Amino acid sequence: MSQIYSIRIAAKALNLHKLISLYEKCQHAHHRLYVYSKKTMCNIKNIVELETFRLTHLESDYLIVVQGKEAQNLLQPFEKEKVS
Repeated sequence: MSQIYSIRIAAKALNLHKLISLYEKCQHAHHRLYVYSKKTMCNIKNIVELETFRLTHLESDYLIVVQGKEAQNLLQPFEKEKVS
């Protein structure tokens, strides 16, 4: 059964390496990755979209949403950067 799990993270806490790692894990597990910032949402389908989104929203928080069977497990490493 598919899960949806989200986490709010400060943009400064997410460097390119961490985002690419999350993207690769989502692709490998066949999960969907969505990133929201301010009033913009992006369904991340490729690495170029992810980097473009990151570069255009450097100063705000992100809401990262993962949809799939192991969604919570994929976002668990980001719990320490979570914005309350």
